[in-house]
Amino acid sequence: MLNSNKIIIGIPVHNDLESFTEMLNSLMLSTKAFDRIIIIESGSTDGCAEFCDEMNKEEKIEVIHTELEGPLKAYNRLFNIAKERECDLFLTQTDVLFPKLYKRDWLGIMREFAYQQPLGTVISINGGGTSGPDYIDGFKWMGGWCSFYPHEIINKVDGYDESFPNGFGVDIDHTYRINKEDYPVKIMNYWVDHHMMNEREHDKDIDTEKMKRESSEYFKKKWKLIKQINQHLILKKEKNET
Repeated sequence: MLNSNKIIIGIPVHNDLESFTEMLNSLMLSTKAFDRIIIIESGSTDGCAEFCDEMNKEEKIEVIHTELEGPLKAYNRLFNIAKERECDLFLTQTDVLFPKLYKRDWLGIMREFAYQQPLGTVISINGGGTSGPDYIDGFKWMGGWCSFYPHEIINKVDGYDESFPNGFGVDIDHTYRINKEDYPVKIMNYWVDHHMMNEREHDKDIDTEKMKRESSEYFKKKWKLIKQINQHLILKKEKNET
């Protein structure tokens, strides 16, 4: 049976004024299923903070200003708010768009899907995927954007582990913990979100592969999975060679 909890849409914001205004406009035009949009604005210097103050005048929008703290702390603030207010939570970020592609409300559908038994978290088809063998080969993971969390799951599973190197892998770790509580990860069967490929995400000075390796090592050590994963990779390699 569909739960009657209110839905919070949570958005962390730091600068990105142009992307954020486009995203927020597309979000508000494409869904009416939410009860509250909560924006965690963190140390913006490009006019984004002032824009948030203007949006704070809207009935369904609430802005919380913080010092520059990074997206993980902002996401965890949103998890805690949803827990305290006994709400479901839909997390997203500023570099996505929500095209109005469907006659039905996609967020309403996402919520219905989450509450179909067994209860689970939901990602859109373009919001996540399957981890590589550095984590657990074939383990479904949840991206930290465009993800729907029922309140029951928020109550049982803490937010993101802020100790992860560079923030990479927090989504995989979070989904791993959700699975350990016997909740499935459900994937929507159509495209909801569209990434706007910010240039900073492809900065040549950032060695993303190294960052991912460091995070995967942290994940394996944290859960004492190094022997199991390495053995799995050896067996897989041997099988492929025969």
